[in-house]
Amino acid sequence: SLYGFYQYIFGAAGSEAWTDDDMFSSISTRVYSTLQNPNVLSEYLLLIIPLSAACLFTAKGFLKKFLFFCAAGIMCVCMILTFSRGGWLGLIFAAAIFLILLDRRYILLFLAGAVLLFLAAPDVILSRLSSIGDMSDGSTSYRVAIWLGTVNMLKDYWVCGIGPGTDAFNLIYPSYSYNNAIAQHSHNLFLQIMSDAGICGIIVFILLLIVFIRSLCSAISKEKNRKSRIFQISALASVGGFMVQSMADYSFYNYRVMYLFWVFIGLSALFAKRSSLEGEEDE
Repeated sequence: SLYGFYQYIFGAAGSEAWTDDDMFSSISTRVYSTLQNPNVLSEYLLLIIPLSAACLFTAKGFLKKFLFFCAAGIMCVCMILTFSRGGWLGLIFAAAIFLILLDRRYILLFLAGAVLLFLAAPDVILSRLSSIGDMSDGSTSYRVAIWLGTVNMLKDYWVCGIGPGTDAFNLIYPSYSYNNAIAQHSHNLFLQIMSDAGICGIIVFILLLIVFIRSLCSAISKEKNRKSRIFQISALASVGGFMVQSMADYSFYNYRVMYLFWVFIGLSALFAKRSSLEGEEDE
């Protein structure tokens, strides 16, 4: 995130496809740190920020709380500087899950924060948010065209898909592309999984998410250990926010982000059983 600040202050090379200059001429730099793409960086941060919030809420002592507060704050600011609308929506969704499950009274805090964001946010952020769904934005129309072309392709390949990887996608997709939209992938995690592995692949993935959500929700409802419960909530918030952004991007395209996602699935299973591990005491 600090490297992202450096890029924002001193500038960084970026693709013209990342921003519609006609609509967002004031955005000169979208930070991507070491992950080559601002959307990929936002996906990475979506998984990490709720975990850092859990560390903040469970840390003992002022110094530790201050350090985790700084870490979470720095990552949130870096998330803003990615100018990733999917990342922003994912972070808002993750924050809502985290705060509401942590304490229902935080609903008022979340609403107050949303109002403050609307009143105090710079015009460039508000215009970026208000452009979500606007077909006059090149990025939005580009994604919709890719989704339509991918759906058109899946009508013929829904059973087994076309095979995994960009090579298979680049071989088959151009024959079905809508408005000649060129793409390396479908810009939607669920469409891409179905393209890679067909109907069985997407069913298995959705079932995995259902089991993940049910197991964590069950653990949260029964958990008596405060620290364990907070980490369980953070895992649910991380993956929930990640899935929101995955609706508008193929979030497994970068192997580092995909690896981190499955690490979080494994950590979530550990968090669900944390209070029963030997040596853990109720707090």
